[in-house]
Amino acid sequence: MVDDNVDFVARMLRRAGVPPSDLDDEIQRTFMVAAERIDEVQVGAERSFLFRVARNLAWHRRRTLARRREVLDGNLPESIEWVATPEFLADQRQMQRLFEEIIATLSETVREVFTLFEIESMNLTEIAETLGLPRGTVASRLRRARAQFRQHVVAIELADAVNGPAVRRMAEPAPLRRERIGVLQRALLTAGASAQASTSIRARTLSALGLAGSVGRP
Repeated sequence: MVDDNVDFVARMLRRAGVPPSDLDDEIQRTFMVAAERIDEVQVGAERSFLFRVARNLAWHRRRTLARRREVLDGNLPESIEWVATPEFLADQRQMQRLFEEIIATLSETVREVFTLFEIESMNLTEIAETLGLPRGTVASRLRRARAQFRQHVVAIELADAVNGPAVRRMAEPAPLRRERIGVLQRALLTAGASAQASTSIRARTLSALGLAGSVGRP
């Protein structure tokens, strides 16, 4: 479960507002909670279970930080008015940063649906079960999130004229990942899915679970 989902958990925690300095600890806590409640984890639904745990831990972490009035370095959204260049597009790290800035402008409710659908490739039914929402509510939030995401991408394209014409407007409800999309939009979605937890985070998580001796074994 760690091997299959550590990157997913890292992405969810980061997008939920966990600062980089706390990310390692929160990843470990997520899997430790899962280990303690392993009997509740249904086969095939591990990712949904981990998402709920990670979301709850991130929420409590944000409350703790708010009470301490700490500034979340590296997680506050920056203005996206500064524009991309071809060199910027070629730099995956910078593209990831831009993607995170756009995602940070979305409200939490629509952001969750968007990332689970467009980045994590969960279908509407799976998202509805994960979030405990009616499928129609999930579909509505996805439409809103996609519209907002497109607006940001179009604004950046118009500002910098990246690779020619602006991103074409796309008819709904077909999902973004199945449509012909612009270069910038495709790069942003790819960047959102490419972030991975470091090898050291994986190793420390296994160690915290008492599984360090199983690394490399079948």
